Amino acid sequence: MKIAIIGGGLAGLTAAAYLSNSPDTEGTVFERSPQIGGRAFTYEKSGFTLNFGAHAVYGIDRHTLHNMENELGLQFQSKQVDKRKVVYAKHEALTPAPLDFVNIMKTDVLSKREKVRFITEIAAVIGHLHQLKNHRTLGEYLDHTNASQDVKELWEHLVCSNFFISPEDARQVSGEVIADYYHNLFLSGRPVSYILGSWSSITNQLRGKVEANEKWNIALKEPVESIRMENGKYILNTKSREALEFDRVVMAMPVQQIAKLLETTSWNQAFEPYKNNTPNEVLVYDIGLSTVVSRPFHYISDMDNKLFISDVSATDHTVAPSGGQLLQGIAYLNDDSLSEEEKKQYLDNKVQQMEKLFDTYYPGWREVTEVKRMSKKAMVSSVKNIVTNRMLPLQLPDVPFFFCGDGCEGKGELAERAFSSGRSVAKLLLSRTESLAH
Repeated sequence: MKIAIIGGGLAGLTAAAYLSNSPDTEGTVFERSPQIGGRAFTYEKSGFTLNFGAHAVYGIDRHTLHNMENELGLQFQSKQVDKRKVVYAKHEALTPAPLDFVNIMKTDVLSKREKVRFITEIAAVIGHLHQLKNHRTLGEYLDHTNASQDVKELWEHLVCSNFFISPEDARQVSGEVIADYYHNLFLSGRPVSYILGSWSSITNQLRGKVEANEKWNIALKEPVESIRMENGKYILNTKSREALEFDRVVMAMPVQQIAKLLETTSWNQAFEPYKNNTPNEVLVYDIGLSTVVSRPFHYISDMDNKLFISDVSATDHTVAPSGGQLLQGIAYLNDDSLSEEEKKQYLDNKVQQMEKLFDTYYPGWREVTEVKRMSKKAMVSSVKNIVTNRMLPLQLPDVPFFFCGDGCEGKGELAERAFSSGRSVAKLLLSRTESLAH
């Protein structure tokens, strides 16, 4: 079976790594960029390793990567963020983040009575008994619960932090999605970890798995420009080649790009329900410092302004040169309803808030900055997981392709959904190959 995979990001590489393990397949991964990884692209500058996608992994011991490590023979290291050095800033006061029972008892974001209430809620989530799963959205649950305002705010903030979205969007996340996500996370022994060496330590191994099979290859800087079916075969035209023939096609790219590729075909109509999906975007502000200016905490989350700073180099020593420090600031955005001029002012304000947070906890950072990178609209995932958006299934009725990516149905959030959907699509294709062989 000859397979085309369109997209060389985390999902496409995962699918290709599994498929290339089979002696009954051959294929090509088509990637339009000059490098693999998609939004998980990593590059080095002045000794600092910068990621277009944050390489933090939530619940790594229960993550899809844990399965992939065993099934594909991957070898990578991760390090857990020190939970005792994760803090929330609220009304200019710092307090431990309530990440576990110890920190819940220490935090000031909840009163003693509210702490008991919140611990009870966590126990209910772990036991799959929480009423949240029965509500259409988090907002609907919060509107009906008799919990205090502080408990409600904490739920919103947790979802902001893990889904990388604004409080307004957090209220639009499905109650079932949140309940399943936190059931998994609360059971994890390693809630937040970093992949040492960044995403490239994973993507390079996936690439190696693919290219170890001489019947598979990765075509960089070769976007697919058209696709059609003839006599049961898929005919692809790329930027540099024409009439490439395949038995199966996996589309591992954002649904918005899929819809554009297929807009002149008979399959276009099937994507109407997904064309208005909105992406998940954040403001990212990376600074590489020539020296460690301060290391009060490994993670500071500003509850008032909905932004945070990670001292990435405190957990992952590989991202900064010896003696240096790499900080990454993230601001959750909610500017969908603003005019272009209002958006500009809104983003400028977010930058000012971020720099004020840097000034407060990392004094002197401006004088020792070696590398600075800012993206005011960085795409975290191609589809924001809120109820007004629809995740693309791995297959659509009357559409002969397979789909995977962070905008598809799958386990977990963000990068994990890319890994899990790529893995699922590959296993689905392999199972069909085996059934045809018999």
